Parts: sequence; structure tokens; C-alpha cells
Amino acid sequence: MIGRVLLPIFFVVVLGLVPVGPLAAAQSVRFQTAGDLFLKLTSPRLEEQLAGQHYVMGVLDGLVLARDQRLCVKAEIQINEVVTLVRGQLTARPDVHRFNAASVVRETLATEFPCI
Repeated sequence: MIGRVLLPIFFVVVLGLVPVGPLAAAQSVRFQTAGDLFLKLTSPRLEEQLAGQHYVMGVLDGLVLARDQRLCVKAEIQINEVVTLVRGQLTARPDVHRFNAASVVRETLATEFPCI
């Protein structure tokens, strides 16, 4: 008896949410630019710096897990070293700030840690 009453309510709720889901996702999907990453890495706010550092770490982890053929990073590398390299590249090359941040991080790392 309870199932017969709750089942129609469940379907109304689910169907009511369907159109909202894609709209909310569409508004939030945006790639971070290298300029956005630069602002985080150079921010005076610690939480912004940490967000930038964790982004760089996530890109590095993804590249290592995907076994990127252009990248040979030693296991003992410290994230601070990697962040310093990326920050240096973003400081020296403001022309790349309009590009996808992950792509710029990858190119920086492939240049600094090439497979020989």
C-alpha cells in the first residue's frame, strides 16, 4: 500500500529534476585557464595557493597514471619543485595564460622532465 502511494511521488520528483540537472552541469563546466592557475599560484591567500598546488599535483598524477610517453618524473620529486617550475613558466610566458591550464602544466613538465 505504501509503495503504491510513494512510487508516483518518486517519479514526479525524479522527472521534475531531470531538466534541472543538465542546466546546472552546463553552467559549471569550464576548463581552468593557465591565467586562472597563475592567479592562484601567486595569490597572497594561502587557500588560493593550495588550490593551485593541488591542481598541479592532480595534473601530474593524471599524467603519471596515464603513462605519458613524453614525461619521466622521478618518484622522489617534491610537489614544491614542480609548482615552482610551473609558476616560473607562467610568470615568464604570459602569452600562454589563455590556454588550458592542464595543457600548459603538461608542456612545462615534458620540457623539464623529458624521457631520454
